[in-house]
Amino acid sequence: MSLDATLTSIEAQLQDLQAALLASNPQTFEQAAVQLRGAAVALSQALAPSAAATLEPATARRVQAIGQQLTRVRDQLARVMALTERQAASLLPPVEGVTYGPSSGARGARIYRAPG
Repeated sequence: MSLDATLTSIEAQLQDLQAALLASNPQTFEQAAVQLRGAAVALSQALAPSAAATLEPATARRVQAIGQQLTRVRDQLARVMALTERQAASLLPPVEGVTYGPSSGARGARIYRAPG
C-alpha cells in the first residue's frame, strides 16, 4: 500500500473511531480501535526512519494533522472515561470491603438502599 493510501486509511479510521466514541457504542469503538491500530502499524512501517527524512511537506503536514487528531480522540476518550467513572460512583455505593459476608458483626448479605 502506498503512503498516500495508508494516510487516507488512517484518516478514515480516525473518523470512524471518533464517530463510535460520540455514539457511545463500545463494540463499534473497540472494532474501530483495532482497525486504527492496524492502520497505525502500516503507517509506522511506511514511515521507516529512512523514509521520514524524505517526506514531502504536504505529506508531513498530513502526518502531523493525524497526530493532532489522535491526541484529540485520546483526550475525548479520557473525558468519557472520567464521566463514566463519576456516573458509576453515583449509582453504586463506595466499596469498603467485601460485598457479601460479615460486616461489622452483622451476618449475611448487605442490602443497598438509595440515599434519602
